[in-house]
Amino acid sequence: MENEKAMELLHENLEQIRMVRPGDLIKGKVIKKGDEGYFVNINYKAEGILPLRERAQGREGEVEHDLKEGEEIWVMVTRIDDQGYVWLSREQARYQGAWIDIEESKDQGKVLTAKVKRKVKGGLIVDVGVNAFLPASCVDVVPRNLDELIDQSIQVKVIEADRKTRNVIVSRRAVIEEELARRRQETIASLEVGQIRKGVVKNITNFGVFVDLGGIDGLLHISEVSWGKVGKLEDLFKKGDEIEVKVIAWDPEKEEISLSLKRLTPDPWERFVQEVKVGDVVKGKVVSLKEFGVFVEIEEGVEGLIHISDLSWGYVKHPREVVKVGDIVEAKVLEIDPERRRISLGLKQIFPDPWENIEEKYPVGSTVRVRVNKVSTRGALVEVEEGVEGRIPLEELSWKRVTRVNDVVRRNQLVEAKVLAIDRESRQLTLSLRALRPNPWEEAQARWQVGDIVEGKIQRLMNFGAFVELAPEIEALLPLSEIAWEPVKHPSQVFKKGQTVSLKIIEFKPEEQRIVVSRKALLPDPWEIIKTRYPLGSVHEGKVVRLVDFGAFVELEEGWDGLVHISEIAEERISSPQEVLKEGDVVKVKVIKLDDAERKIGLSIKQALREEEEKARKEQTQEGKITLGDVIGEKLATILNNLKK
Repeated sequence: MENEKAMELLHENLEQIRMVRPGDLIKGKVIKKGDEGYFVNINYKAEGILPLRERAQGREGEVEHDLKEGEEIWVMVTRIDDQGYVWLSREQARYQGAWIDIEESKDQGKVLTAKVKRKVKGGLIVDVGVNAFLPASCVDVVPRNLDELIDQSIQVKVIEADRKTRNVIVSRRAVIEEELARRRQETIASLEVGQIRKGVVKNITNFGVFVDLGGIDGLLHISEVSWGKVGKLEDLFKKGDEIEVKVIAWDPEKEEISLSLKRLTPDPWERFVQEVKVGDVVKGKVVSLKEFGVFVEIEEGVEGLIHISDLSWGYVKHPREVVKVGDIVEAKVLEIDPERRRISLGLKQIFPDPWENIEEKYPVGSTVRVRVNKVSTRGALVEVEEGVEGRIPLEELSWKRVTRVNDVVRRNQLVEAKVLAIDRESRQLTLSLRALRPNPWEEAQARWQVGDIVEGKIQRLMNFGAFVELAPEIEALLPLSEIAWEPVKHPSQVFKKGQTVSLKIIEFKPEEQRIVVSRKALLPDPWEIIKTRYPLGSVHEGKVVRLVDFGAFVELEEGWDGLVHISEIAEERISSPQEVLKEGDVVKVKVIKLDDAERKIGLSIKQALREEEEKARKEQTQEGKITLGDVIGEKLATILNNLKK
């Protein structure tokens, strides 16, 4: 029985043993390395021997083989010696064996190992036993620096081959895509929400990091990187980094995966809301300053906001006046909103409220020393102490009228003021500078009245007039219309700042702190003089200075002219003054109107002519030498001749 089994085993081994002869092409497997060469299993009764060195085919020099145990290689039988050893050549088999592998790769998708030799236009030349072309587009699934692959061994598949033309085109991308597809399917099959998986950083954007989980990418959004604030992702990750992430969402249809790094650790908010309550004092680091307040990191992932109004009991223009980034501060928890994940903190609440006993410290009527913080058109804002502010209204700066606050006080100036009122609701004191000095208007009321002549010093020249100081902290208004009888466009035409002038009080209201004075009231009224020189009914000679549609203006003397209405130019009706007059004509006119309200003079040429005629008639009648008709005719001819000139 045992002999039968031995014979069967011998028969099977004999069937597996091939017959070899010189020139045979065989694929063998390297068994081990010996002193003379490699021992290769060629399924022969004896192992083949591949010399360590052999002459290279088609080129000068020798090739030293560098093989590993278990590696499959093509060899050719060169000879069988007397002792039965089969001597092999790899170089003689390389070309023929290579083409067998190439055709198997093309037809069956077999993966070949190739060595990158050099870079050429459009791709790489690789050695798969023969030279083959690897196009740049077939190197990888993403653009790749081809120089990095030179002298490297890579895996490829043959996509085109022609033994006659010795043309071979290979693809590394096909191997990579096949491996990615395999890994992708394995990943998809095993992927579940809640898993913790390892992945490789593939791409970094400003909104997150794409991580290769094994043939399929997941997105690690920037909001899922850390419980705390995250700066630039490039500072935290590098392409190729292996990281551990948690799968938080998986949509198989869209093949979208959401990942999280921060959820590998507990949410600090959950612990915070359990351990901290409103009113507790916490310590944190100032991480950001905004115009509206300060963000404080209490611990990683937990931030609170100190609003600018809660930084100090005093006025704060900007948070940088109180803290800076990096400061460690203590603050009181004012509010916790777990749903919105917001914490309101207060820095000033650590210290006592200075308004608690404000009436005791600064009673109404007391005098306090304050610092001016801000000036505006409405007055000055002052600091009484840190957390206690006051307001000095414009009218309380001085007993005199104030147009520019900077004329009285300036920013950062220390002044003494009197407390007028305390407003707890707005947390502000109303103060006064002038209340510390006697009211000069009480003295002025007893000293002056309307009609008094006073002396004053010009303080300010304005478009509407001038302000004149009559006494310390008492100013009067000199309107533009009260400077002179003649028109004045600006007070600087008459006055200079600091000039002393005599004036007449024309309005006095001490209860309103108002005095109006006049300079022209002390000057002769030219209208009264004109009325004396040119009384109603008088006839004068004047020059036509301006013609208008409704009449002519005739100058009686410099600065004074009168209007001759078109109806008062001639006896006959005319449609335009230009029919009988021109500018520059000297004519006789009669004053027919004096308007005190408008200070205007009305004149008549035709009435002046009538008077001339009447006068001439009377003179002729008294002489009795010529007829009235002769006199009238002669005079009329003379007047008409004058009008035509």
